[in-house]
Parts: sequence; C-alpha cells; structure tokens
Amino acid sequence: MPVLPTSPDTTLHLGGAFTIERAAELQALLLHELQQRTPQAINLEGISEIDCAGLQLLLALRRQLPSVRLIAPSPALQQMFARLRLNSLLDN
Repeated sequence: MPVLPTSPDTTLHLGGAFTIERAAELQALLLHELQQRTPQAINLEGISEIDCAGLQLLLALRRQLPSVRLIAPSPALQQMFARLRLNSLLDN
C-alpha cells in the first residue's frame, strides 16, 4: 500500500513505487488522505523507487503543504534528490 493512514503522531507514511505507472493512483490516494487531515510530517522511508512523475507528486506535496516536514527519505529518494540537488526540500 503506497499511502498508509496517518499514525497517532500525525505522521503520514508513504511507500512503494512512486512511478508514472502509479501516478494517478498515488495522486488520488494522497488527495483522499490529505482531505481527511493534515499531517505534521510525511515519512518517505518506504518509497522503493521513484521517477520524475513520483518526484512531481512529492514536489506538489511540498508546495501544497510547505510547513509539513518531509522526513526519513529512502535510499532511492536520497539518490534522486542528491542528483537533482533538491536535498534542501527534505527535513531529515
């Protein structure tokens, strides 16, 4: 499951493949979850792979919720953000 319900500490846990094949599904799941509540943090450690479409989803999240912390990036996410010099968007 790519989007897990917000935990009691109001952290949203993301996981799975954030790729173009799943972009529409992920967008719908994120939209549904964010309509229910606004998390204090989004945990990214479960993201197994990411492409440009997945990156667009995360950047849209950051733009929509600038005060929400993006924490615990997975190795795949760390690698992509380092290559694109976007590490400043993460709140390790």
